[in-house]
Amino acid sequence: MSKTKRRTLKTPAIARGAKPRLTVDVGPLLETFWTGIPVFTRRLVQALLADGRVDLSYCFNLTELPAAKVHAALTMGTGAFLRNHYEAHAYASYRPADTSAPLLYPSNKKVAGVSPREASVVHDISTLVMPENHETANVDHHMDSLAQELASDELVLCASEATQAALTTYFPSVAAKTRIMYQYVDWPEGFALMDHNLPRPELGRYAVVVGTIEPRKNLSILLHALSLPELRESDLKFVIIGKVGWLVEGFLEALTLAQRERLIFTGFVSEFVKYRLIAHAEFMVFPSLYEGFGIPALEALSLGKPVLAARTSSFPEVIGKAGVYFDPLSVTEFAAALAEIEAPARLVELTTHTRVQAAQFTPARMASPVLEWLVA
Repeated sequence: MSKTKRRTLKTPAIARGAKPRLTVDVGPLLETFWTGIPVFTRRLVQALLADGRVDLSYCFNLTELPAAKVHAALTMGTGAFLRNHYEAHAYASYRPADTSAPLLYPSNKKVAGVSPREASVVHDISTLVMPENHETANVDHHMDSLAQELASDELVLCASEATQAALTTYFPSVAAKTRIMYQYVDWPEGFALMDHNLPRPELGRYAVVVGTIEPRKNLSILLHALSLPELRESDLKFVIIGKVGWLVEGFLEALTLAQRERLIFTGFVSEFVKYRLIAHAEFMVFPSLYEGFGIPALEALSLGKPVLAARTSSFPEVIGKAGVYFDPLSVTEFAAALAEIEAPARLVELTTHTRVQAAQFTPARMASPVLEWLVA
């Protein structure tokens, strides 16, 4: 197997002293508000810049973007000015991207096969694993174009071992050219001091849940558990951070008055507000039926918070010993796991593992598979 991988990822010889070139499609960075894929793209670019062994250039729609503008966007944490500059100057002063260099897509490709050497990142394939929990358009994309994207890749980067296993189950022909690319967590340096200078959120005891409110996130298990006698008397609240997705009207309408008093929906919040809500929570609850990686879990670990997570997909490899796991389809098992993580001694024990586990996910580890591809 290892010999096959070395043949698949063999690269042309590089002149001594010269850095290998790489063009990164930074289209996600043109978004105004960065969450999800834009944050992943930022971290990837910053990891490669910090390593310093690659000659980076950037593109969007196969148009080269000025490095200074991209780096300014990284500093500001928004793509608003980068997008405005692109829209005003792209056709007048921007050059076509150099497609002779290896081309890396942090997510989906708009056009496949434009460079002799391409790589892309697969974050999850839940649209194939559980299509009933996705909008038809998203399912159609994976059914219609993912195979073509993968076929044009020399390297396929997977967000976790779980994603790699699922992908190669549906597309076994790509197994030899897959590698794992783990994301890492980085909070702005000023967040800790800003939080220290503010009073604690007046929410009482609470656990935090992060993610778009949609069927795949499995929040219904929490709703059902709140009806159990052993949970009904608890004073623990649940702060749910995330925008409303699709097919959740029935979930929201079914909430009783008592349940509404235990569930606090914040909607979309800034990164700093999310930081504060996680930092002051007792622990995080992550009941999703499927995740490609589960970055909120790693965010919680980085702030010293254990995670109550579904025993599925990528959670065990990301959370490790810093979590308590349950069957995502068993309300009874969820309630038992909740009681376990709430126990003071158990919570302290889990907390000792949180930052140790989070420290395994670093910028160097994220950049590593790309460097191996380019310079091996």
